[in-house]
Amino acid sequence: MTARALGMLLLCIGLLACGAPAPVSLVFVSLDTVRRDHLSAYGYERETSPRLEALAGESAVFDNAFAQHVNTHPSHASMFTGLYPNVHGSIYNGMRLPGDRATLAQLLAGAGFRTAAFVSGATMTAQTGLDRGFEVYDDELGAARRDGRATVALARSWLKQRPRGERFFLFVHLFDAHGPYTPSGPAVFRSESGGPSLERIPAYQRLQDESGQPILDLNEYVDRYDSMIRYSDDRLAELLDAVDLDSTVVVVLADHGETLGERFHALDHGGQTTDEQIRIPLIVHTPGLAGRRISELVETVDLVPTLLELLGVPTPEALEVQGRSLVPLLEGRQGPAHEPVVFASAVALEPRHADRGYRFELGGQIHALRTGKWKLVRYPGAEGEIVELYDLESDAGERENRAAAEPRVRDEQLARLRRWMAQGSAAHPPAEISPELRRYLKQLGYSEP
Repeated sequence: MTARALGMLLLCIGLLACGAPAPVSLVFVSLDTVRRDHLSAYGYERETSPRLEALAGESAVFDNAFAQHVNTHPSHASMFTGLYPNVHGSIYNGMRLPGDRATLAQLLAGAGFRTAAFVSGATMTAQTGLDRGFEVYDDELGAARRDGRATVALARSWLKQRPRGERFFLFVHLFDAHGPYTPSGPAVFRSESGGPSLERIPAYQRLQDESGQPILDLNEYVDRYDSMIRYSDDRLAELLDAVDLDSTVVVVLADHGETLGERFHALDHGGQTTDEQIRIPLIVHTPGLAGRRISELVETVDLVPTLLELLGVPTPEALEVQGRSLVPLLEGRQGPAHEPVVFASAVALEPRHADRGYRFELGGQIHALRTGKWKLVRYPGAEGEIVELYDLESDAGERENRAAAEPRVRDEQLARLRRWMAQGSAAHPPAEISPELRRYLKQLGYSEP
C-alpha cells in the first residue's frame, strides 16, 4: 500500500465513522513477558494478579490465546496491524515497522479518537515505527526500561485531561516482569526451598545475593518474577481506577511469556516457540457484555478487526488484515466455521538449542503451527530445514519429537505451514537504529541475529 493509498484509506474511515460512533473508548494494556500460567487470574496458586482477576470476573477470558512472535516489537506490530510478522516485516527487536502498514492507532485516529501511548521498554521506542497514529507517544525512558509506576502516572495524567465524552485510545506498556527480575524492595513471594540449581543463566538475567554470591536456585528467580508480576498488577489497578469501565473497552494481554527452567536455555524468551513463550493471557472487557471463558484458539492478529467492530469503526475493504473478529465469541455466539490453528515465529539463535546441536542459517526464523492437538516447528537449518512435531494432548511440555513416528501428520502440517510462510514478503533490511537503542537492547538480552 502506497503512502497516498494509506492516506485515502484513513480519510474514508473517518468519514464512515462520523455517522454513528459507538459510545466507548479503548484502553489497551500490554504486560511484557508475563506468563499466562503465573497469573492468579488463570488459576495460579500465588495471588499474583488480584486486580486482573477482578477484571476477568466481568470480562471475556481467553484460555487459548497465542502471540505471533516472542520478541516484543514484532509481537506488538502484529497486535497493531492484524498481520503476521512475515507479512508486516518486523521479525526481531530493533527493526522498523514498514510505513505502508496501517496501524490500529492510525485507524482510530482517522475515526476521530484521541490517541496516546506510554511505553516502558526500549524495544518499543518510537524509532521502531510503533508510534504511528499516536498523537502522544511517550518513550522518554532515559534508560533501557522505565518503572511501571512512572508510566501509569503519565497515563493517568493524560486521562485526566480528557473532556467528558471524548473518544480515546490509550495504550500502556508495562515492562516490570521482564528480566532481570529486580523487585523494588523484598520479594512479595518466598519459596520454602531454593529448588533446582540452574546451570545456564543468560548474562542479562544473572543476579547476586546480598553477599555478592551468584543466585543459581530456580525458585529464587521465580519468586522474584512472580513478585514483579504482582507489581505490574498493582500498576494495572492504579490505571483502571482512572477509567470508566462502563464506557470503555479494556484489553489486557502479554506480548509473550517466559521460559522458567523448562528448557536447556532457562530464564529467557525470544528464541523458541514453546507454549510457555507463545501462549499468553488475553482478557477483554466490553461494556454491556457478560463475562465468559473462551476455549477456542485465537491469535493477536485477531485484535484489530475485533476492536474496530467493538468500537463501531467500519473495517475498510482495502485494509489488509489476516486476523478475524472475535466479537461472535465475546457475545457468546458461534462465529463462522474456523479451523483451530495458530502460527508463531521466533528468532533462530543457536545458543537456545545447543543441547540438540542445531545449526541455523544466519538471520533465520523459527516458524510454528499449532492446533489443539499438534504443534509443528520448522527450524531454518544451515543444511536444510529441521522439523519437530509434538502431540500436545499427551505431551504438553513438548518433550518427545514425533516427527519420525508420525510422518503423515508431519507432512500435512508442514505443507500447511509452508503455505502460510509463502504469504510473507521478501526479507526487510534492518532499520538504522541509534547507538543508544542498540546498547539498551543488549542490556535487555537481545542481540541481532
